[in-house]
Amino acid sequence: MLFGLILYLLYTTVYIIDGKILRIKTGFFTYKPIDITTIKVIKKTNNLLSSPAPSLDRIQIDYGLNQTIIISPKYKEQFKSDLLFINSSNII
Repeated sequence: MLFGLILYLLYTTVYIIDGKILRIKTGFFTYKPIDITTIKVIKKTNNLLSSPAPSLDRIQIDYGLNQTIIISPKYKEQFKSDLLFINSSNII
């Protein structure tokens, strides 16, 4: 049963760019939406902290006032390009 739950969470993690909002959902958990215009840094990380990132090939997003989330979209470069298209002035 536990193994099934873990697989469910791993295979249902999605990152949705909805206008200027980044929505993150993993299984039945929904994270607080992130305003893409508040993103400051997008960088590669090997941090193993618990996060909505089913892969170990992860990126860290720093946003707002000292807030961070680690994610692992399948197409990282395209995902980063999409975020930069929306917020090219603030992201490093």
